[in-house]
Amino acid sequence: MILNPPAIARTLVCLALFAVAPLPVWGEDALRVSVYATAGDVLRYLSKLPDRVTVARACESLHISRIFLEGRRGDEYAPPTLLTEARDFFETRGIEACGGIATVPGASFGTRQNEALGWLNWEDVKTRRDVAEFFTENAPLFKDLIVDDFFCTADTSPESARARGSRSWAAYRRDLLVSSVGPLIVRPARAARPTVRLILKFPQWYDRFHLFGYDPPRMMTSFDRIWVGTEVRDPRTRRMGFVQPTEGYMNFRWLASIGGEKVVGAWFDHIECSAQNFVDQAYGSVLAGARELTLFRLSDLMEGNPGDALLANRLPELITLEKRIHGQPRDGIAFYKPPGGDTDDNLYLMDYLGMVGLPILPVAQYPESAKVAFLAVQAAADPDISERMRRHLRRGATLVVTPAFVRCAGPTVARLAGVETGAVGAPKSATEILIRRQVIALRAPFQLDAALKTTGSRMLIEARIDEQSIPVLTSQRTGGGRVLVLNTRTFSETDFGRTGEWLLAPSELGLPQLPQTLADHLRDTVMRPLGIRLHAPSGVSLCLFGNGSCLYNFLDQPAEVLLNGKAIRLGANQCLWVERNPQ
Repeated sequence: MILNPPAIARTLVCLALFAVAPLPVWGEDALRVSVYATAGDVLRYLSKLPDRVTVARACESLHISRIFLEGRRGDEYAPPTLLTEARDFFETRGIEACGGIATVPGASFGTRQNEALGWLNWEDVKTRRDVAEFFTENAPLFKDLIVDDFFCTADTSPESARARGSRSWAAYRRDLLVSSVGPLIVRPARAARPTVRLILKFPQWYDRFHLFGYDPPRMMTSFDRIWVGTEVRDPRTRRMGFVQPTEGYMNFRWLASIGGEKVVGAWFDHIECSAQNFVDQAYGSVLAGARELTLFRLSDLMEGNPGDALLANRLPELITLEKRIHGQPRDGIAFYKPPGGDTDDNLYLMDYLGMVGLPILPVAQYPESAKVAFLAVQAAADPDISERMRRHLRRGATLVVTPAFVRCAGPTVARLAGVETGAVGAPKSATEILIRRQVIALRAPFQLDAALKTTGSRMLIEARIDEQSIPVLTSQRTGGGRVLVLNTRTFSETDFGRTGEWLLAPSELGLPQLPQTLADHLRDTVMRPLGIRLHAPSGVSLCLFGNGSCLYNFLDQPAEVLLNGKAIRLGANQCLWVERNPQ
């Protein structure tokens, strides 16, 4: 007998999955699990009936109720006859089948852009013809068609440069892709099948959408449903960027603040993931409001990825969590990010604040009624921002701002905050922090802007760099409210250019590794108006809902936590719901 290690691994995983306690019957309101099969997966795993049976059994073990059958991914092509056979096979077994495309170039599909990433040149006639033909061919086969997250471009060819005219590259690309949705996707699909439902999946790199053509408010109007990339991978490795495990949550909540009930599904993968990283993505997705978890991709499921067994084990808890929070109002620190806003110096700041335990709630509209709002540089894109701040402060709000925001928003905002920033930032890293003269050594250097100076605000926390005192947290009472300046920076375009990274965090930062003494003090100050007090190590996140709170421990060891005076012991990588105390 010849032993086949991959087959043995698949068998063991399947046995582990089947051992999980039975789940509730799927219904309209239940959390769904689906899997995405790339065109290559379709060819490899679904061409023959015995292989389809094997796939169906694997789907049963993870309670998968939908499969996306991709028809095209560059040169990978699944013909309509095969897609139809696979669709019919799954639907006779109670698994819904939908279509999909990854709009990436191949020798036989579209025209590749002239820049580094494998994206399309959307000005090119062949690209436009090939994409339209796909929807004409595939729409008759499926009730739903999803567009994977390559509906973007970085092309700078002479053809694109001529079309750009006097617009910025970012503005041109957004106009180009928004104007392409109708003629290349919607009209060909609806001409072939008038009732087809179209889904757009946004990637996870939300703070760079506008640079490469994604325009959520204008794009969402043309699609029936929205899926969100909540893939985060290992935050300690360089391959996929040093992405924080809170990024998927922030991306989903921000897009949901634009698309509302259209935003349904979360999509994550096994790439650069431990089993725990993989499951972290599921929890972040459910906490963000996802009603469907789409696993990318079928080949990982069939090859016995260890994350699938752990996910199966945690599915009952995830279903209970989704039911508990479904329809609940959300609370927290509203992080205002208008679409298309500049992100320089504050790229992906939301992710890092979430890792310190601040209950960040991303919003695309100014949060008029929020008790606490965070205004990073993204918010300076709002032309009425200073007047909005004044009105908000008169109602007693606490506004937390960054030096980059103050610099971009102008002198009026600088006076409201009681600071000055200078014309340009001065990136520095601190290794020790002072709170009330107590010196706190940092495990990892803390990135800040050394150009920040107080002009009337009170310094609550300071850093010492080369014997210079630099404010880290300042406070000024203004118009009945309060402005706090948190002196932190993440990444700039220069940082991305220096590392060659295009989309995701290019290096590690010290912010998510703040010592607990410093993190507790920061949370106490910022969260006081919310009536919430959290003492916990960095790496424990907090989400606030109408009837309770949810703590998630991203650490690989237990954590001792105080939430509003209640002592809680969180296990390693544990999610815990805490009921709101009656008033």
